[in-house]
Parts: sequence; structure tokens; C-alpha cells
Amino acid sequence: MIRAGVGISTGADGSAAVEEAASAALASVGRADLAILFATPAYPEGVGRLLAAAVDLLGTSAIVGASAHGVLGAGIECENRASVSVMALAGVDAEPFLISDVRGNEPQIGAEIAARIPGGPRPEDLVVALPDPRLDAAALVRGLDSALSPAQVVGAGAGDPFANTPAQWLGGVVETGSVAGVVLRGSRVRIGVTQACRPTTEPLTVTRTQGHWILELDGRPALDVYREAALGPLADDLQRAAAFVLVALPGDREASLLPGSYRVRHVVGFSPDERAFALPEAVERGRQIALAVREPESARADLKAMLAGFEGVRPAFGLYFNCCARGSSFFGIPGLEAAYLESALPETPIAGMFGSHELGPIGASGDSSLELLTYTGVLALLEG
Repeated sequence: MIRAGVGISTGADGSAAVEEAASAALASVGRADLAILFATPAYPEGVGRLLAAAVDLLGTSAIVGASAHGVLGAGIECENRASVSVMALAGVDAEPFLISDVRGNEPQIGAEIAARIPGGPRPEDLVVALPDPRLDAAALVRGLDSALSPAQVVGAGAGDPFANTPAQWLGGVVETGSVAGVVLRGSRVRIGVTQACRPTTEPLTVTRTQGHWILELDGRPALDVYREAALGPLADDLQRAAAFVLVALPGDREASLLPGSYRVRHVVGFSPDERAFALPEAVERGRQIALAVREPESARADLKAMLAGFEGVRPAFGLYFNCCARGSSFFGIPGLEAAYLESALPETPIAGMFGSHELGPIGASGDSSLELLTYTGVLALLEG
């Protein structure tokens, strides 16, 4: 039987913060076979000292994790300040890993993880992956999806790549440019994806492209369609519009725009002369997309709907990977998502992090695929 406990600390002293968080986590489990530890990079003594203290306190070197923009656990969210979250697990069948020197080898990492799993990946396995966000995330995700199926995969990019060097760790070993994570085996896995962007158009067919530039949608100049979706002042201020009006890319063959069935990407360039806009990835002619708006009201409703789908479920524990662009700056209320999680799953220990991007499945049942996600919260629940 799996037992789990979670502790969180906002103490400014790293060793004291780890002691507080780890002690709270252990209070529910007695001992730890595995621990998942997330920490913000705000501790001047460095993560190495935090991990050394965690190994001593938890009595295991099977401690996996990554630096984060913020952490959450026990109904609390801590963003952009010193904070540590510890989940202690007992009775789990786990294969933790830390793969170094990943840059240039991103497509092969999935196969390397699969080779470490006795008997190979199974449907009841959950792979948690915590990559350095400076890696080629798209290539990494393609490799994970191909090599680890039929296991399910979730995770988040470490943070903060702009203010600090992202770190990933296992036990007392701290790396950068790597992928840390763990394979959790033999439990029923349930995954929910909640999104912050609401489609505002029906599916639109890309009828003309040039590289990353979308020139026409449904036979019309693409930028004209974008301006119509932006409305009002945003239609005249494209750089500002880009922060709110994004592109939804459905994940299934039916181009479904149901919640959890699409990923979103920012528009990264505008060409008024060509009446076109560009995405960070090429979109082939004939592909269907939609325009979507980022707004907290829809995101809150989507989160509630996603959690309602788990009514009656009694998991052993959960992990929540949240986008750093959500949280209090987006919702305007500190701790909103952690409070919703605790309200919907009051008996379930849940820990998580605010990442630079998210990894999770999208698409209809039976046609889902692992994707690189943004502006999402990915919840993984394990029964055991």
C-alpha cells in the first residue's frame, strides 16, 4: 500500500526549510522509500546543502527533483521566493533517474529512460520528467512519447532560466542541462489537464503557409482573421495582443477544441505587409487551428471542471505541474489553484511546482499524445 506525506516551508535558511518540510512529510509516512523535492533557487547556500540535509532527514538518497519558479503542497502555493516542497513516499515501486549532458541527444532520452525500466514501460506506469528548459523540448517530448508508450508521462521544465541556472537532481548529485525524474510503477494513473486559454473561433484551416508563417486561414489573410479575434484596441496593438490572443493546436484528428484536447502557442511575429503571422513551429497546409484568448475567468472554470471529473476518486497521492504564467499574477488571488486542489481532493497529499513549461497528454481518449504544453496545469493522480 502506498503512503504519502507532503511538507512545505518558506524559511529563508535552506537547511531549516528542508528540515521543516521533510519532517511534515515524514509525519504521515514514518519512513521514505522515495522523495520528490522541489525548491526555488533563492537559497544562497545552494541546493547542494539543501539536498544533503534532506538525505540525512529522510534517510534515503532516492530524492529526485528540480529547481522551480515556485512550489506548492498541502494547500499552499509559494511563488518567486524562498520555498521548498517535499513529498515523502513509502510502499512505491520507483526507478529514479538523472540523465546528464542531454543537449544534442534530446531525441534519444526516452529510449534511455525506457532501458532503465525492468520489463519495459507498461500502461500502469507513470514517468515524471523534469528537464532543463534550455534543451530542445520539442525533440525531447517526441522521443519520450515514442519510447515510453504505453506508460503515461507528465512533468515540467525546471526554472528559472532567466534569473538563475536551472538545476535538476537525484540524491546529492546536482546537474544542469539534464533530465531528472522517476518512473512510478504498478498503480492506476489518472491525468487531468487544465488550460488558461479559451478558443474564441471554430477550427480554421491553414490554406497557405511559408515556413513558420501562416499566410491564409480559410482562404483569407491570416492577420485579418487574427485582428478580428483580438477585437477593440488589441486589434491595433499587435504586440500587446500577442500576450492575450494565442493559437490553439488541436491534438486529435477531429480537431477537437474541448478542454484538455489542444495545446497553445504564442504568435512570435507579425507581417502587416503580408497580412500574416508566425508561430514558433511550422504548421503544415491543411492543418486546423483556432485562435484562443488567455483569461483568468475561463481558466478558473476549466480548473473546476477538470477537478470535477475526479469526483469520487481516492488516490494515494498526486503531483501538480503548473505553468509559471499562472498563479497569483494571472488569477489575482494567491494560492487559488492549491486551494481548489485541496477542496476537490481533501484526503489526497498533493505536491508540485511552477515550471517553465509543462509535459502532459492532450487529445481524445484513445488518441492522446504527449505534448509540450504552456499555460496549463497538469495533475497526475496515482491509486495504490
